Amino acid sequence: MSAPSSDSFSAFASLNRYFALIEASKPTLQQAEEAAALLYRVYGAKSEEDLLLRGDPELIELYTEIKGKILDAAM
Repeated sequence: MSAPSSDSFSAFASLNRYFALIEASKPTLQQAEEAAALLYRVYGAKSEEDLLLRGDPELIELYTEIKGKILDAAM
């Protein structure tokens, strides 16, 4: 397993802040969409499509579940 890139770490830190935000208040749809866009970067992918094309069913399931939670928080 390779070391996480600084982009991946930055995305993780931003998602951590997002989840702290949803503990205190309801995020806007824009904030949720931006957080969801960060999620694939945590996994080292350049785009959601890139992540999905990896074909790892466990990764795709986890990604889809977390993305759903991110977006549901704004609904």
